[in-house]
Amino acid sequence: MMQLLDGTCFSHSGIAVRVDGRDGPATHLASALTRRLPGSVELGGVRWDAFEKFRPHRDLYTVAMPDDLRSRALDHLARFRPRRGEAASFSVVKLVTVAAALRSIELQSSDHDRAERLFAAARRVAEVWAASDEAPSYYCAELAATAYGRPFTRAEMTPPDVAVSGIGDLARVRWSGRVTSAVARVVNGLDEPRRRALARLLGVLAREDRGFLHHAAGAIASSAAVALRHVTGGPSAPEPLAEPRPLPAIVDPHAAIPYALVTPRMLWQAFGRDTIRRVGKGS
Repeated sequence: MMQLLDGTCFSHSGIAVRVDGRDGPATHLASALTRRLPGSVELGGVRWDAFEKFRPHRDLYTVAMPDDLRSRALDHLARFRPRRGEAASFSVVKLVTVAAALRSIELQSSDHDRAERLFAAARRVAEVWAASDEAPSYYCAELAATAYGRPFTRAEMTPPDVAVSGIGDLARVRWSGRVTSAVARVVNGLDEPRRRALARLLGVLAREDRGFLHHAAGAIASSAAVALRHVTGGPSAPEPLAEPRPLPAIVDPHAAIPYALVTPRMLWQAFGRDTIRRVGKGS
């Protein structure tokens, strides 16, 4: 799904850390990570995982951050305890939301009015579901963007114009139904602002883009197969970051967007367009 909508193969992001308190190269990735999809809506959390956990089906790439941003990110991580179940939660709702926001970019050329309705609904969910100390629920790029504190704009959501193959046979229809049902069920247990925002987004998708809703849910669920190493083959190397796709003028291109609409590709574009490098084993 990230290849299809966001133009790169990056599917996860986090902050490199060392967990033993010593000096030296980082050994772990601090990130918001899901597990056991598609069994629930809130899964995983903010985790500290050894780099080797992501191999052999994911390559790791790093961007050297300035000292001030690095310190800010580590200070943000210090509020979480690096133990499973005690450091916030992972929200699949936000994956559906960022997918819908990216879909609105894709629709700019073919159906501008629907694109604007979809983006407005996705943005509202991202605003009222924003992670905080009182409600620490993240998805991966949201955690990193929040930790570094750099504002992102709507124009930066426009992906590069690259040839991609999509998600192919990884999508599984039975998982799509389970994820969409799980997301829909959570509506009744929410406070009114979050319930209304999520219901509106699901309503727009159900009325105007039902096929994409099921496609996105299936892609989200099937990504667990990659994370849990239920697939074969090696990871894909990222293509050079191309210029954004040529699109009609986006309404309010310089307007700031919530961190829950930031993608791993946007982090790469903002912080390491020319300095990204692959992390070798043992690095």
